[in-house]
Amino acid sequence: MIPIKRLGHFVLRVANLERSKRFYTELLGMHVLEQDPQHGGIFLGLGEWGNTLDLMQSADPSAGSAHSDISFAGVGFHHAAFAVESPEILRDGYFMLQDRGVPILAALDHESQQSVYFSDPDGNILEIYWERPNALEIFRKGRSDTDKPLIFERFEAR
Repeated sequence: MIPIKRLGHFVLRVANLERSKRFYTELLGMHVLEQDPQHGGIFLGLGEWGNTLDLMQSADPSAGSAHSDISFAGVGFHHAAFAVESPEILRDGYFMLQDRGVPILAALDHESQQSVYFSDPDGNILEIYWERPNALEIFRKGRSDTDKPLIFERFEAR
């Protein structure tokens, strides 16, 4: 067994490096660690972690796109998930995505966590999620993972 501690990084082949860089930095708050034209990539970090996401220019963007829904049909990259600190941040993120015209594929309560699934500019599926404080206990007891629809309410400032 390899003692893995956390998601290290993942690599996405993208149609337009600059467009994807703007999406991940301006909307999801990642920062550029290195932009390396020689190796063809932009290496992004999150918080204090090292490279978390590597964006690489696709040699042929027309050769095929990523999955366009959250089903598990087919093979290859499915999605990458990013944890958030609270259900309020998840709700605010949902509305930020919606307000920016980002396609939201699903918002689900998985019992152990609440998740919002959406697509990046190239159709790659991403997830932001809030994990309940007792998530490990829920897993140990055998969760039902009913995937109930998650409905967010927008609170207007008074």
